Amino acid sequence: MVGASPRERVEAFLRAMGTGDVAAFEQAARENLAAEAYGRRTPQERAQIVQRVTNDFGRIQIISITVTGNQARAEIRGETGLDGAFVFAFDDAPEHRITGVNIEAGGPRPEPSAGAPNVPPAPVRPDMSAADMRAAINGWIGPFVDHDDFAGVILVAHEGRAFTTLTYGLADRERAATANADTAFNIASLGKRFTQAAVARLIQEGRLSLNTSIGDVIPDYPNVEGRIATVEQLIDMSGGIADINTPERQSEPRERFASNHDFYLYASSLPQRFTPGSRNEYCNGCYIVLGEIVERLSGMRFEDYVQRTIFGPAGMRRTGYFRVDRLPPNTAVAYRRSAGPGSDYAEATNEEGLAGSGAGGLYSTVGDLLAFDNALREGRLLDSEMSAWVLGGSEMTGRTTTLLDIKGGGPGATGSYTSNGRWSVFVLANVDPPLPIQIADAIARPLLRAP
Repeated sequence: MVGASPRERVEAFLRAMGTGDVAAFEQAARENLAAEAYGRRTPQERAQIVQRVTNDFGRIQIISITVTGNQARAEIRGETGLDGAFVFAFDDAPEHRITGVNIEAGGPRPEPSAGAPNVPPAPVRPDMSAADMRAAINGWIGPFVDHDDFAGVILVAHEGRAFTTLTYGLADRERAATANADTAFNIASLGKRFTQAAVARLIQEGRLSLNTSIGDVIPDYPNVEGRIATVEQLIDMSGGIADINTPERQSEPRERFASNHDFYLYASSLPQRFTPGSRNEYCNGCYIVLGEIVERLSGMRFEDYVQRTIFGPAGMRRTGYFRVDRLPPNTAVAYRRSAGPGSDYAEATNEEGLAGSGAGGLYSTVGDLLAFDNALREGRLLDSEMSAWVLGGSEMTGRTTTLLDIKGGGPGATGSYTSNGRWSVFVLANVDPPLPIQIADAIARPLLRAP
């Protein structure tokens, strides 16, 4: 793109990113990034960024692009319901190549719908005391709590230790039970990272590799075309496995889906969406198949293997694949507005299966997420190579400060996990996205930017 304007480079960059196609994005990166910026990351690291953006946003729509001097800000909207912005910096040369990109997930909608809350910047600073930060967040979040738009728990941690924890609203509206620091919430797609950690454990033990195909482990996999999909393609969401979040699946009796294996039997019976590796597409089915691979290789239920190798060693006391018809005490019930902003809440647990899967639906607490983050960064779960792979960064030496920023959302369930090892912000809520994610990002933004 010789002589391209900043706007044209932003559009090309985001069009490629928005497809979720790793090859298309790699070409766009070569054409639009300055040489120094392109050299900062490996192709694998860029592929992981595409995966994370796809996980958070799905396909993205450009809402607006504002160019000011050598900077540009692009507001985007994701098909997952999450909004955000990409902030670009350019060099001074006539080519206007991109020298830096910052992704701001969960920013307020540029064109909010009637009644939708607008999230202002959070008045927090890294030099605050815990008491001052708590008071600042309480005052700032008050309007959302007063209007019953937010119910959940916020944990801010510093250097791996809880700094301040705040709880709001009702975990169970029928019983008038308020949320507390130990309340377990459905963390939606955040659960995919734990599936990846279980896969990493098997790779570390030499029982699996990124090049292992579905057919290598499940030779009777129903879709012959899908048998060639590799573990790496399943992780990167280029495996082409059928989507399970469809009206057809949701019309099935929820009792049919009480384990990852149950979801696997359903997903594997559906037609392959595309030839593995031919493109990227958000793929819950990919992680369900990964869960089945874990089950076949470990010789135990997927859920039990994750409990034994990840939750237990990390010290996650309140995390599990709970059944919604027998939730343990102090577990949040999922709710969503019955008719848009300001309407009454209705229970949303009937919209999913009886239990979660390798793709999501795991229950956890903010404290357990911090325990996982610490165990992963300190190499207590996996070796340095596999820990770095799960975190999405380079090989670790000591406690790593790689940024991990993942989101999850579903009917009446929202989770946000943002950590660079120095500052961490975990937000879990039993209401719909995107508000809890916007709240999490507004708190995390000034803290994680601190030196």
